[in-house]
Amino acid sequence: MPPKQKSRHVALSAITMLCFGAAVLIFKYHSQPGGQLYGVSGLGTAAAGVAAGGAAMPVSASGSGVVMDGTLSPSEVSQLLTPGIMGHGPFDLPKYPGFCRKMRPPNVPVLTVQRMWLSSRQRNRTDVTLVTQLSADRLYMLEGQCGSWGSIISAAVHVALVDGKIVSDLPELAGRDVSASRELISEFHSRSEKRGRCKLDIVFVTEDVESMEMVGLYPVNALRNKALQLSQTEVVLLLDADFLPNRALTDLIHQPAMYEQLRRVTGYKQGIVLPAFETMDDGMEGKQTALKAIKSRTALHELFDRGELRGFHMDHYNRGHRATDHTRWFETSLSYRIPYEEGFEPYVMVQRRFVPWYDERFKGYRKNKVVHLMHMFRLGVEFASTPHGYVVHSPHPVANSWNTTQATGFWYKLKKLYADSREDMAASIFVPATGFNCDSREPEKWSFY
Repeated sequence: MPPKQKSRHVALSAITMLCFGAAVLIFKYHSQPGGQLYGVSGLGTAAAGVAAGGAAMPVSASGSGVVMDGTLSPSEVSQLLTPGIMGHGPFDLPKYPGFCRKMRPPNVPVLTVQRMWLSSRQRNRTDVTLVTQLSADRLYMLEGQCGSWGSIISAAVHVALVDGKIVSDLPELAGRDVSASRELISEFHSRSEKRGRCKLDIVFVTEDVESMEMVGLYPVNALRNKALQLSQTEVVLLLDADFLPNRALTDLIHQPAMYEQLRRVTGYKQGIVLPAFETMDDGMEGKQTALKAIKSRTALHELFDRGELRGFHMDHYNRGHRATDHTRWFETSLSYRIPYEEGFEPYVMVQRRFVPWYDERFKGYRKNKVVHLMHMFRLGVEFASTPHGYVVHSPHPVANSWNTTQATGFWYKLKKLYADSREDMAASIFVPATGFNCDSREPEKWSFY
């Protein structure tokens, strides 16, 4: 058997073991490539070699990061993540692991970190961080995710400012200064700590925008990078805020044997795809349908068969999730390889060390996630399904991002940017543009290229 085919065979065998919940050896200690060691009680590696998310903690000269142990109290964890402790915090490192090229505005947006809120709940070795971003107008979406995801959520919350005043659809925020958003988010975080299932970490950022017309160019990829910088677990779930994961998934992942299998499978550079669904109704009935669907795979299947659900965006952008093959997913209890095709933009669980930085030049509405998934694929990540997890889109009012991207002419800039990025990836010279510095601008030096 050729080496590459053998590698894929081994990886898929491991995924199959995950599906059947086979017993596995749970190591007292295990190490990252490069020799970084951490214990079973640990929260996870704080900086995993070339990981994008691993940049959130102080990085030593050797490239390994500070290790947070599960025996630490919530206040001690909070101290480790606070700027000034041991010299650097998540958002003031001089350089981040991995590769990127720092660019200046207006090529990339300028985001100002106003404050962080960290969950006081106990961190576990089996935690998987859901990495997401949203505007302060849409905190209700984050509330939904916190009700369905029983692990850590790392969320970047954005507020646009014009002439120092908040631009928002919420009457309680519109036209006010930053303190109003800070109070709103603080109250929301306290409420989530009391009522939600998740362990919610939030980084609140503001962006000074030159005019009302430009507010719709939402800095989606820059926000995703901020959420990655805050995340601290070895495995992450990359998910948009308007999707709800099925409730049983984190219960399964928290089983030590199953988490160990997930960790080992993703260690083969496997991105575990969670099939994405959407409701046929766009209103309140659709929201109720989404809540029913995440209760169980059986409930999801019944709603799908009744025509109340379909694969996400299969009616107008089927390349985004066509490769997942929703019909096949319902017909089998086994995992299967999902071939990549251009335009594929699934929601995946993946090891943070295999997640490159998002290119922050992509803002507004077009290709921002497509180009990132393409980059992951070019870096060697392959995709596979799991019968245990899925996500359902919860309907919401349409944002003005699409209209603004069209009206400002930025749509055509993004088209050109995507074409150039695609060409650079084909030549293995693509380097994502960011507002921060990385260890290198040369991707060929990194082992996963």
